[in-house]
Amino acid sequence: MWEQIRSNQIRSVILVAGMAALLLLMGYFLGLYFLDSGTGGMIIALILWAVMNLVAFFQGDNIMLALSKARKIKRDDYPRLYNIVEEMRIASGLERMPDIYIIDDPALNAFATGRNPNRAAIAVTSGLLQK
Repeated sequence: MWEQIRSNQIRSVILVAGMAALLLLMGYFLGLYFLDSGTGGMIIALILWAVMNLVAFFQGDNIMLALSKARKIKRDDYPRLYNIVEEMRIASGLERMPDIYIIDDPALNAFATGRNPNRAAIAVTSGLLQK
């Protein structure tokens, strides 16, 4: 499991670095075209990259839940789902119970989000609950 986590971390770093390189390259050429200065375009691109990463880091989980139109539930709403998530939380050693969300969609799908265990959330589609 730790190998998979490390592999995912490396892939994430590569993805973020690749995005930075692509934005810097685009910034350079757009800067040459519009500003007659590749450096100026690269600075703008670097600022854009930093803002995008800050938003993704601090609000990525909320953005994903909002885009999927997920609604937060309580134990009484779906006790079976809540118990399953609680069992997984205990088995994985998480101290805090993740927030649980339902997405009204007939598709069989689920995802977990959150930048750390204290902001963990799990979203499950209504279609998956019906199976």
